[in-house]
Amino acid sequence: MNDHVIEEMADAIASELHIPNEDVLRTLHHYWQDKIAPLWQVGDLLDTALNMGVPITKENAIEVLKDLLDGHDPELGITWITLEVALQEYHLDWKRLPEDRYPDVQGVFKVWRKGNLIAHQVGLFPDDTHGNLPKAITLAKSLADETPNVPILIGCEPRHSEEIEPWLSVVREEDCIHVEEREETCTL
Repeated sequence: MNDHVIEEMADAIASELHIPNEDVLRTLHHYWQDKIAPLWQVGDLLDTALNMGVPITKENAIEVLKDLLDGHDPELGITWITLEVALQEYHLDWKRLPEDRYPDVQGVFKVWRKGNLIAHQVGLFPDDTHGNLPKAITLAKSLADETPNVPILIGCEPRHSEEIEPWLSVVREEDCIHVEEREETCTL
């Protein structure tokens, strides 16, 4: 086990049990001296999701990691490719996501009018990736107010690609605005 992981464990245990960190650290180092364990953290999955342009919450990322552990083949292990495959199969359930959880969705979002090449970016890699979805939806609603009946698209931008798949569509129709999931691929 890596020293920095053992130190994180010791900090958490010492803090929770209100005991000296040095005692916990010594015990953990002794325990791990003849063992190894690969460690995947939720941050690894969240970073992979950012790279792929997959909108995800931390809670969903934890569930994906648990599913990976439950279903992995110990002879093959879990790799970065395993994380990517799991995220290709993952889909954020927009319809079940309460509005108060929108800020929990990680991603950098692009907002554009259908048929228009000009897109607005909400968020920035690598530091401004949290809390962007509410801003993107607000911007899309504003654009939809300007052009009724024209879909405004929202996509989660992959870190290293210009290809963005529309995830949400925002349309102003008469006296209401509809926000729905979208299943169409396009390139800006």
